[in-house]
Amino acid sequence: MKKFAFLSIIALGLGMVSCDDFSYPNPPAQSNPQEPVFESANLKLNSVVAADVDLIQANDANKAVALAELESAEGLPEAYTLSFVGQMAGNENFDGAQDFEVAFDGKTITAASDNLDAVFHSVFGTIDPAAKTVNIRFKAYAETEGAPAARLGGMDAYFASMTTNMTPFAPDFVVEDTYYLIFSTDAETWKKEDAKKFNHGSASPYDDPAFSVVCKFTAEEVGDGLYWKIIPQTTYDSFDLTNGVVYGVTEEDAEKRSGSLDGSADQLAGYFDIVGSSMFEINMRDLTFSYKQAIEKFWLAGDNVNGLTWGFSDQATMWTNNYVNYYGVANLGTEFKFSPTNGWNGDFGSDAGLTFETTEGGELIGKGEANGGANINVAEPGFYYITLDYVTKAVELVKINSWGIIGSFNDWGASVDMTASEDNMVYTVTQTFNAGDEWKFRANGQWTVNLGGAMDNLTPGGDNIKCEEAGTYEITLDFSTLPWTATLVKK
Repeated sequence: MKKFAFLSIIALGLGMVSCDDFSYPNPPAQSNPQEPVFESANLKLNSVVAADVDLIQANDANKAVALAELESAEGLPEAYTLSFVGQMAGNENFDGAQDFEVAFDGKTITAASDNLDAVFHSVFGTIDPAAKTVNIRFKAYAETEGAPAARLGGMDAYFASMTTNMTPFAPDFVVEDTYYLIFSTDAETWKKEDAKKFNHGSASPYDDPAFSVVCKFTAEEVGDGLYWKIIPQTTYDSFDLTNGVVYGVTEEDAEKRSGSLDGSADQLAGYFDIVGSSMFEINMRDLTFSYKQAIEKFWLAGDNVNGLTWGFSDQATMWTNNYVNYYGVANLGTEFKFSPTNGWNGDFGSDAGLTFETTEGGELIGKGEANGGANINVAEPGFYYITLDYVTKAVELVKINSWGIIGSFNDWGASVDMTASEDNMVYTVTQTFNAGDEWKFRANGQWTVNLGGAMDNLTPGGDNIKCEEAGTYEITLDFSTLPWTATLVKK
């Protein structure tokens, strides 16, 4: 047996204790011309799979994994033999189950560790080597020479449903859950308390090996330049940089802002010289790094953007609280572009364009990537909520038809619509609250776009806003400044 390469895994399957007993009347019949069905068989399979299956150990021992044993099979016509196909899923309902090849020696059903590993990663859509609980069952067939295999019990018949905790093959690289960026003024003295923790999404770092962190240094702190290295959580805990895992750079990349990470004993410290905010990114599967000046805000220019045609206002459109995800609202015409300044310097758009669809809730939403130089298309003019992921360049536009408030004051029912200003940048409504009522802003009477959190810094999807004192209030939602704000004025 050989381990499949993790970057080219293909779908091909395991399990605990179960016994299914099926009995069907004669004679053989076909349910469809592609797969005949025997409606007669008294077949009993018992699970023999271990509670924990380590595919690495099975592969190293060159042993197939035992899954089930045949107890009895009565009623099959003479000259027919049994065969099985395994099926694996990540849930007990077998939603999204995938078939895999098994072997049957007349008594025991086994599967090669390669096959189980391939279907494991296909079912879960991951190359993460962490163990997971899998559900396994079998399709049974009767075979004879010169005829197609006949499914036993019908198209919905499965045998020996079982579960096991399965550990897949490990990739040929290691990615830890957490990494830190450490700095030094002389490339020799490193302080644990100055380490900056990289941010990472919710996916497994094996499937999403990209990490990022925003750094902020004054001119005094940067001086003539700083030096940096990367360490994982294990090294951070001990802070033993001599014996722990540490990544630096090669001599070729020592003074560059992007390049390859070097984990060898010959590594050098990287060089850093950005004053202000910077975005530092690493990919721990490709072992690459890059850093650049972080963008505080983005401007939009285009066809009738907030009343201007291909011109820039003094007011930026997009803001961020993490230098990755940017948010904005704007009146848009038919096309626009992003710019990190209020001018044509570093502007970018989308070569492939956005794809627009109308949801069941009636919202017009466009999605795509801002990864090119062409203008970004807009399906129809209007007022839009705009998001930009500056790392992946993913863009989403949601056309805003209304803003409203919703909360415990109306049992989180339908939104209470707000009145828009002529330019759609300010919204108002009068509402009576009880003390302790919680509420939020949301667009279009849907939850696709909602705002909460601090009144002087509203955030998408933020926490509920709480009214401390009962009364009738005039509520104002203001998009005219960044970040967005709200006010409550008691009447």
